[in-house]
Amino acid sequence: MSRRWILFAVLVCAIAAIFYRPLAALIGSSISVDQYSHVLLVVPMSVALLYLERERFVDVASYCVPAAGMLMLLAAVHLVLGRYRGLLSSNDSLALSILLFVACCLAAFVFCFGPRAFRAARFPLLFLFLMVPFPDGLLARSISMLQNGSAEAAALLFKLANVPFTRDGVVLLLPRATIEIATECSGIRSSLVLFITSLVLGHLFLKAGWTKAALAIAVVPLTIAKNGLRIFVLSMLGMYADPSFLSGGLHRKGGILFFALAFGCLLLMIRALQRFERHSGASSASHPSLVVSR
Repeated sequence: MSRRWILFAVLVCAIAAIFYRPLAALIGSSISVDQYSHVLLVVPMSVALLYLERERFVDVASYCVPAAGMLMLLAAVHLVLGRYRGLLSSNDSLALSILLFVACCLAAFVFCFGPRAFRAARFPLLFLFLMVPFPDGLLARSISMLQNGSAEAAALLFKLANVPFTRDGVVLLLPRATIEIATECSGIRSSLVLFITSLVLGHLFLKAGWTKAALAIAVVPLTIAKNGLRIFVLSMLGMYADPSFLSGGLHRKGGILFFALAFGCLLLMIRALQRFERHSGASSASHPSLVVSR
């Protein structure tokens, strides 16, 4: 097994060298661009899960020579397509390159450990596809959905608080302020981080496929509700306490507080789904249990 791991590590390093430019661009973007910031979480989580679950596939490991041919084919496709990257936007070109990079890494794993090992370790391996940036069209639609959803959630809270307002798309006209939910306020970054977290926690603490899917899907309304609450709180503070709340530190850096609230709700959802699994007979004694303190 040590030889297999060494061979796999050498192949991954060689693949990374071939894809050096798009990987460097992705890492640079993850530091400065919101929709890429989750990328830095994907690889460490995938490696950690692969290590924790290694006993599931080491006993069935075998070499798969055809996968080596697939690996070389994918690398060749990347090199050939490099001549035509100008036909795509920079983001779409990066997304295609990273997609091919992940596919090459998976082919290298199948070559070193075999298809049975791949099936046993499919979650941490397929998890790597979360590295792939959203194409421009999908990214624009996702941000627009979050903006409009956040506006709807905030509008509902203003109605419940009896605050008069007028809504024009993603702009809320309030008595003492005008709030526009800009692209950077859509919550795309926290949505992606919560989605990744829900996948990992669901994999570790839930057993049924539908409960894992339900947890991941719940991230969308949870993020929208969190954004709406943040807009409502900042707007109320700005109108009735101090206008600086609309542009001060709480606006720029206070997102972590609302993210923590959403994360707490995510843990409560996991606990509730675990109870439902036990009552429906879907869980087993060997499955770990998430304890949420009260």
